[in-house]
Amino acid sequence: MMIWTRLSVALQIAALSCFLPVSAIAEENLGWHGQKIDDGASLFYGVPQTDYAPLSLSCAQGSDELAFVFAFAPINAFDGVEVGVLLESGDISVPIATTGARIEMDNSFILEGKTVLDTRLTDLLTSRGTLSVFVEDGAEEYPLDGAREAAAALLETCIGKAATPPVQETTQCDIAAWVMKGAPADLVVRAGPGPEYPAFSTIPRPYTDGEEIYFPQVTITGSRGGWLRISEVITELHGGLPTEPITTFSGEGWLPGDVLRLWVESGRVFSRPSDDAPIAATFDSDEFAVEALHACTGLWVEVEGRHADKRARGWTRDVCASQVTTCP
Repeated sequence: MMIWTRLSVALQIAALSCFLPVSAIAEENLGWHGQKIDDGASLFYGVPQTDYAPLSLSCAQGSDELAFVFAFAPINAFDGVEVGVLLESGDISVPIATTGARIEMDNSFILEGKTVLDTRLTDLLTSRGTLSVFVEDGAEEYPLDGAREAAAALLETCIGKAATPPVQETTQCDIAAWVMKGAPADLVVRAGPGPEYPAFSTIPRPYTDGEEIYFPQVTITGSRGGWLRISEVITELHGGLPTEPITTFSGEGWLPGDVLRLWVESGRVFSRPSDDAPIAATFDSDEFAVEALHACTGLWVEVEGRHADKRARGWTRDVCASQVTTCP
């Protein structure tokens, strides 16, 4: 039987959203499967010619927008609940905002969302290893063996505009951060958002007041493609040193977001930079360790990090860049 979801006709293509116990499945056929029909294509993990497909992606012909369905009951499993899902394989992660729906006919629960078949998701689907799907305090893992081949129909039919990514615009923002502990010794400020751009200035090393170690601080004014635009780098700012703070770079330069750190003061991040957006993840703020900044706009910044051995990615404006005290 087919579950008729609310997202789009594309979800109905392959009848992928009914779920049977694993014990009822012919496990020798369990894996990734894809198919193409006149109106679109689909990719699912499950067993063909059965109703078992806990995870599926599908789209209409000529569109790069994908419908995502995941069989998972979150902590608050009620119709309409908004839940952030994070797909992750290696160093590739894709957040998806979803809405929950209970399927009365078999008392199952699914999370439905939409995403775009962009370069990042394409790389994830065609990578090797394991796909981890994080939802709140739970996670499921699926081996990616065979996913590359099974995704061929989806990529050919639905990649559309994502085959040639649009030129990204630089967003404008006003936040601060520091350069991470253990940053590469040859880290430099570059003239543009990428390693191919010429270097402007080297980043100074950490400094100490004899007791504590501190790191250079940067002022961030924009972002593009995972790189953060900065206007200055300041060292010897903390620790009560006898010297005045030293500005080692001033102007317009760029640093990769994975070398920058700040504190997230609140216990949640959103799926987009808005207080009205679905919550992508919740956590104890003192346990969330930022591992990368991905983008920024206004006072918002998109962060990725870990909490309680789980990964989370989302937007927040409740951040602090102080290394010596709490922020207001």
